[in-house]
Amino acid sequence: MSETIAIIATCDTKGEEALYLKQRIESYHMNGLVVDSGILGEPVFLTPEVTHDQVAGYSGFSIKELVDAGSRGAAVEKMRDCIHAYVKKLYEEKKIQGLIAVGGAEGSVIARAAMDALPLGVPKIAVSTIASGKHLFSDLIGYNDATVMHSVIDILGINSISRRVFNNAVGAIVGMVKVKPEASEKKIESIGISMLGTTTKPIMSVIKPELEKRGYEVLTFHANGTGGDCMDTLAAEGYFAGVLDFSTNELAANNFGGLHVAKAGRMEAAIENKIPTVVTPGAANIIVLSREEALLPRYDDRQKYFHNPNITLINTTREELKTIAATFAEKLNKAKGKIKFLYPAKGFCSQDKEGLALWNPEGNPIFLTELKRKLRPDIPIIEVDAHINDDEFAWVAFEQLLEVMAVAK
Repeated sequence: MSETIAIIATCDTKGEEALYLKQRIESYHMNGLVVDSGILGEPVFLTPEVTHDQVAGYSGFSIKELVDAGSRGAAVEKMRDCIHAYVKKLYEEKKIQGLIAVGGAEGSVIARAAMDALPLGVPKIAVSTIASGKHLFSDLIGYNDATVMHSVIDILGINSISRRVFNNAVGAIVGMVKVKPEASEKKIESIGISMLGTTTKPIMSVIKPELEKRGYEVLTFHANGTGGDCMDTLAAEGYFAGVLDFSTNELAANNFGGLHVAKAGRMEAAIENKIPTVVTPGAANIIVLSREEALLPRYDDRQKYFHNPNITLINTTREELKTIAATFAEKLNKAKGKIKFLYPAKGFCSQDKEGLALWNPEGNPIFLTELKRKLRPDIPIIEVDAHINDDEFAWVAFEQLLEVMAVAK
């Protein structure tokens, strides 16, 4: 059976481009399935295989209801949900093996929802007018392995530039669909670990090599507001045999801002899906700011560490630490499976150490007291008289992770 690639486009404005992509895909002996994500008008230049009425109707809406949503933004939000549900249906029914999308600002946001519907490893690419400049790439890529290509010019018809760009995009998606997975002798169980530069040492020196010696694949995620969410996304898909949420700075960011803000549900996927989990407060007592923001008057009395030319780390106050601890407790209390919390008594990150810029000997115990006050009594807190980057702490984290995984089996 020939592979089928879904083509996501607002066919009222991008019908000509969708038709061109379909023709080019079919020149490689694959099927092109055009899915219309348009809202306001009827398709031009082609009749899509999946109409916008079908896309909206599958989620219980009519196109008129989307148009009457109150604003253009509200209509796009509803279509995002509709296209996500429909593409997920197509994939689960094995009707598509990959996806290509094309769009401007609104079309690219809708394209992201379509790509989010496909699991890790399923080929997905978007050609977008906003894939450059100061736009947020989370609007285009999200938490998956999508590929995004800049259109260079506005997308309005087929011309000497768009033809080259679209041909390259088609070549990419066709190649990705044609490439078969590498043969593997056996399935390897994976461990997800959140990591930051301020907590890298114990993972590199002890935890990762020791897990690999025991046959596990170790996948680390940069907990920078995107990496933690990516780990959570895979946890929700059942990707991990265990999770070590070692670097949890994103929970501080979700309360007090900065560069590492993640989704509101950060950390919850693993514990709600009964994946054996060990959690530590790695870098959870600092706020990561841009260098310019760190210079604002409201941070004048904070301890600061200039991490690099673009990033400054600042300490958290006692009240902020109480709030962060309460957030940990709220999330951990949702656990349905085996979970443990490890507390490093001598510091939470590389600069939170005696003699260094963010040393906080009075603050961290406040975190621990508040956590004990609000955490479910059946969830163990293991206090380790070591710094989070000490080998002693790393060994405890490694051993406790093996223990919760063994109990889960």
